[in-house]
Amino acid sequence: MKSKYNNIALIYFSASWLIGILIIAGMIFKISDDIVVTLIFLSAMNLIINLFSMILLFAFIFIFPENRVQFKNSLVLMMFNFPIIFFLYVAISLT
Repeated sequence: MKSKYNNIALIYFSASWLIGILIIAGMIFKISDDIVVTLIFLSAMNLIINLFSMILLFAFIFIFPENRVQFKNSLVLMMFNFPIIFFLYVAISLT
């Protein structure tokens, strides 16, 4: 069974995971602080964009009932960004 996702939400979810992986890799390999700080700033912006995207997806569930399953799946997918962002900030605060 193939799950339906909104393509934009799927790309955004993948990009936010990639930013998180790059931050963790930067901390592990002690890469330049400027790059890591820039990625942390992007991650903070990502949190704001993620909240806005979730609100839009929730609204789209009711506005476009023909794509309701796709928007619900995308909303659940976007919710998985929050534990990763929380873990990332905890890891940053411990270093």
